[in-house]
Amino acid sequence: MNDRRFRVGVRGLVSVVMLLAACSGEPEKIPEATLAAKVRALHVQGHRALDRGDRARAKTSFESARQLAESLDDLPGLVQALNDLGAVAAVEGAPAAAIQLHQQALAMAESLNRPDLRVDTLTHLGTALQLAGQPDQAASVYAKGLALARDTQGQQSEAVLLNNIGLLEKRAGRKEQAESSFRAALAINEARQDRSAQAANLANLGLIAEEAGKLDDAQAKFLTALELDKTMENRPAIAADLGSLARVAEAQHRQSDALAYAQRSYWTYRALGDMPRALPELNHALALARAQGQKDVILQLEAELKLWSAPGPTDKVKPESRQDQMRK
Repeated sequence: MNDRRFRVGVRGLVSVVMLLAACSGEPEKIPEATLAAKVRALHVQGHRALDRGDRARAKTSFESARQLAESLDDLPGLVQALNDLGAVAAVEGAPAAAIQLHQQALAMAESLNRPDLRVDTLTHLGTALQLAGQPDQAASVYAKGLALARDTQGQQSEAVLLNNIGLLEKRAGRKEQAESSFRAALAINEARQDRSAQAANLANLGLIAEEAGKLDDAQAKFLTALELDKTMENRPAIAADLGSLARVAEAQHRQSDALAYAQRSYWTYRALGDMPRALPELNHALALARAQGQKDVILQLEAELKLWSAPGPTDKVKPESRQDQMRK
């Protein structure tokens, strides 16, 4: 949660999904184990859709997983489905709904005495609280989750929590502590070869460097994040990386590069249908084109601006930190 924007990345069970789909016409002949596996497969399917920016399809998969888990009395699967639905709600800008779903999941995880489910759910809940503008509550939940993750050697959870704790520290102005948290998360994710999570960590470290005026360092980190996000085909993150590179290039007085990056960021957001993020990038590109006297580009971008009835070109692009999320 692109907003992380949330960072989600899953390696799938495509063959399992196809097998289960083929068998779905005769449910009375399907062993319960296969249905239980389908709960997991729907989770994976939903996260693949979320990675592509297809929230509607992700939500459909997660809701199907919830219903199937309920029909099987599969409480661990239900915890996972509730957390997945909460993650979508958070990404869609409904953190209150996300908090409610994660609190349901947490109560269930605690009743099952499953530390792994508890730490996953605490991570989700903290993220939702953070997005809801409740940093103190989020910090408290993260602290509980981090202690539990370390006790149970849950490295993925530890890395996610460290990244998101870093966001709280950055927001509070504790830049050194934030950088330390991001670097600790990055080290874990490099060891785990989790490229999606590495990209989130690098993007956040890039923001720290950018704010410190270390533009070459920021550029290097954003470029690496972009390469990783392209490898994982994480389209919302690709758009964010391009926007970050546009800002840095402009600050480095590489105006032509800045314009190219801003246009590419706009195109990517536009293709995803994310106009609230696309329009600031369009405005940024238009301002850069005007400053460079690029007449043809100006005409093209002005036409785009009229098409979308966008706000004026003085609207500025706001850098966004990258939250990380549990991936299974």
